[in-house]
Amino acid sequence: MPANFNAEEFDTALRQLKQAAPAVAPSAPSSEPIAAGQWQQSEKFRVRVITARTKLKLMRDRSEALRDSLKRFRDQQACANRA
Repeated sequence: MPANFNAEEFDTALRQLKQAAPAVAPSAPSSEPIAAGQWQQSEKFRVRVITARTKLKLMRDRSEALRDSLKRFRDQQACANRA
């Protein structure tokens, strides 16, 4: 079973990402640093990816919880029908 989403860890990761020092993109030649606009766009993209992954994880956790609840409900119904 996957671990549940931890909002504090997500917030910490976002803060660290936003505070990261500018660096040269790995695909760019080392002699040409990325422009400030490209760097900001890159940071925004990373934040969007992290946010999307977080939302997906929340959806997975919720669907798993709903699946477990439905299984318990069906088990209870089956026990009640047998009695």
